[in-house]
Amino acid sequence: MAAETGLERLAADIRAAKFKDVHSVLVYKSGDLLLEEYFTGSSDHIDFEGGIKRIPGPEVAWNADRLHYVASVTKAVTGILAGIALDELGLSEHTLIKDLLPPDLEPSLLGKARSLTLHDLLTMTAGFRWDEWTSDDLVKLWQSDDFAKTLFSKENMGAGSEWRYNSALPNLVLRILEYRLGKPLQVWADERLFGPLGIHNYRWDKQPTGPPEGGARLHLTPRDMMKIGVTVLDGGMWQGERIIPTEWVTKMTRHQASPEGAGYGYYFWLREVGGVPYISADGDGGQQINIFPNEDMVVVMTQGNYGEWPLYMEQAQAMMRDYILPALHIKKPRQ
Repeated sequence: MAAETGLERLAADIRAAKFKDVHSVLVYKSGDLLLEEYFTGSSDHIDFEGGIKRIPGPEVAWNADRLHYVASVTKAVTGILAGIALDELGLSEHTLIKDLLPPDLEPSLLGKARSLTLHDLLTMTAGFRWDEWTSDDLVKLWQSDDFAKTLFSKENMGAGSEWRYNSALPNLVLRILEYRLGKPLQVWADERLFGPLGIHNYRWDKQPTGPPEGGARLHLTPRDMMKIGVTVLDGGMWQGERIIPTEWVTKMTRHQASPEGAGYGYYFWLREVGGVPYISADGDGGQQINIFPNEDMVVVMTQGNYGEWPLYMEQAQAMMRDYILPALHIKKPRQ
């Protein structure tokens, strides 16, 4: 009853507008969906090719069947697909990307970039000069007709030279995988990930060269976001079926790089809230799949606060720290 009261208080406070533009909150723990709440909020969308502009939309009543843009949660899905594909192809993430590229693309990879591996792409340590936040690199990427060639036109400072957030990298990963698999990546993803998880209602926009976007532009329902989170929580298993290789789940959610204020795996963030560690797939505006391995718990959230960092992250942390963790009597582990 105490857990229900605490989670019900969160839902009531969201409806009372104590948090800005929250669309859904779902809490799964130890086999039970303890909370699944949807709220009325904005339906704004992003005009990518027009300069990554936020386009206002009317308020809507969000529900279990309405697709939600998940922004960079897409990157985590790309990381999952990479592990499934590498296992199927018998390849290592330490393979040089120059040996994996389509023949028409390989000559464009120059200089120090020829020493890059898939590991470098998956950890955001590929060394390209890239500024996603204060420059127009991302705008130019989405306005280009070939994401990989746009990336390769940037100076490369060498693998591992620094951690730098770069949404062109997961797009390159899917370009490589589609070529190596020899079939449309989205068809293959339906067979190996979405279909087995029962995810059929989704939308995934494509790169100009054909593969789906690796860094953004995926739309899912919160329930299907939860399926992905539970599969990672359970070591790559879903309802008794192996979906993701066990070893890859470990690598993907392990500390591989060190951005400021967090750890980073293969497109998953390693964070903590209230002293409790968790693994996060998160995206602009407040889209999150938060996985708490030690608590056997997954928290999914969607928000409409696009471009409003750090508001949406602070709200997500507050909802978990001040409501969800206390309701479930989860405390900072003893050192």
